[in-house]
Amino acid sequence: MDGTTVATIPKNAREELRVTVGEYNEIPLIDVRVWTVPTVPGGEATATKKGLSLRHDTWRELLPEIARALSGGGAEPVPDEPAEVGEGDDDDPFGDE
Repeated sequence: MDGTTVATIPKNAREELRVTVGEYNEIPLIDVRVWTVPTVPGGEATATKKGLSLRHDTWRELLPEIARALSGGGAEPVPDEPAEVGEGDDDDPFGDE
């Protein structure tokens, strides 16, 4: 995704986060990616695979949840997978017997 970098935030001595606005297959996206900082003067930064590239609507939904977590008012945990029909607390294999 080529785009316009709108923010660069240092992560540590060797990496930075770059926020880029652009498109992929005509879909508007905002990309937040880790870039390596060049170790030699005049070297080029390199994008890593670490990052998120999401549609604008998805970021609008995600950012309030991140803000809530940062303020200490953690969100309700969401299960990784939907519960099966008829599944209940009694079926917990790790529960106390």
